[in-house]
Amino acid sequence: MKAAIVLRPGELAVRDLPMPVPGPYQMLCRIRYGATCTATDQHILDQSIPFPVPLPTILGHESVGEVVEVGRKVRHFRVGDRITRVGAPAYPELGVHSGWGGFAEYGLAGDALAMQRDGLPEREWLGARVNRRIPEDIDLKSAPMMITWRETLSYISRMGMKSGMRVLIAGTGGNGLSFVRHAANMGAELVACVGSASREAQALQCGAGAFFSYKDPDLAGKLAPYGEKGFHLLIDAVGHAGGLNAYLPLLAPGAVVGIYGIEGEKQMQMNPLLARHSFRFYRDGYAEYETHAQVVEDMRLGRLDAAPFYDHAHPFPLADIALAFAKLKTHSMVKALIQM
Repeated sequence: MKAAIVLRPGELAVRDLPMPVPGPYQMLCRIRYGATCTATDQHILDQSIPFPVPLPTILGHESVGEVVEVGRKVRHFRVGDRITRVGAPAYPELGVHSGWGGFAEYGLAGDALAMQRDGLPEREWLGARVNRRIPEDIDLKSAPMMITWRETLSYISRMGMKSGMRVLIAGTGGNGLSFVRHAANMGAELVACVGSASREAQALQCGAGAFFSYKDPDLAGKLAPYGEKGFHLLIDAVGHAGGLNAYLPLLAPGAVVGIYGIEGEKQMQMNPLLARHSFRFYRDGYAEYETHAQVVEDMRLGRLDAAPFYDHAHPFPLADIALAFAKLKTHSMVKALIQM
C-alpha cells in the first residue's frame, strides 16, 4: 500500500509500505478519506511539535475507512462497517514510526469493547475507544470532521458550556471554528470570535455573533464594550505564549478559561492579574469517544456541516498530499480533504 511519510523535517512523500496485519482484536480497514489537522500535522512535518514524534513517521489522524477483514476475537464490528480514526501502524522492522498513520491506503482499528470485556489491561484498549462506527446515512466525505468535532465538543462540554453563556473564541482554524459552532449549537447568548480576517465568513457561517480581526490595531477598544457583561467561557484555540492576556479583562466573574492550541506550549505565559475577577483555568482535556453519538446527531440535524472547513467536491488525491500542505501554509484553506 501507499502512505504519506514525513521523511525528515519539511519533507513529506508518498512511499510504499507492506499491508498492515490485524491482530485478534483488530480490523483491517481500507482508508477512504482523511482530513488534515492543520496545526498538529504541520508541526509534525516541520518538527515544531511540543512532544516527540520521531521520524520517519506516517502522518495523519483524522481518517475514516471501511472494514475489509476482522480478527478472530472481534465481536462488535463486521466487514463493510465504516470506522472513525483508522490509521496505519508503525513498522519497526523498517524504522518507520506512526504519527497515527491516517494518510495511508490501509490501516487498523480496534474492538475496544471486546478487549475490555475479555479482561485485557486498560492500556491495550484505551486508545481504540475512538474507533466508532459511522452510520450509513453520514456522508463519508464529511466523516473525517467527526474527529475534530468530537474532540472540541468534549472539551467545551467539560469546561461547563451551558445555554445562555457568553463565549469568546480566539482562533479561526479548524478547532476555533468548531468551538464557535458547538457554542452556538449549545445555546450561547453570544459567541464572539477573534481570528484571521480572511476567515470572517466561515466564523459567521459557524454561528459567531461578533467577529474581530486579531490584526486590528484597535482590537482592545472594539472588544472593550463586551467586557461590560463579560464572557463566561474563553477558549484560546491557537495557544500563542501570552495570547490570552488581551482577553482576560473581558471575563465575567467565575469565568472558565482554557488553552486548546499548542503553539506556545513550551513557553506559555499568562498574567492572571489582568482579569477583573477571579476565574478558573481549565486543564482536564477531552475524551473524544464520549461525544460520538452527539456529533452524529448534530450532523444528521444539519447543526454540523463540513462545508466551512474543506471542499467536498475537490479532495486532494493521496499522491498530491504535499501540494495540499503547501496550500495550507498560504492560509487559503482551513483544512484539506485527502482521498486515499
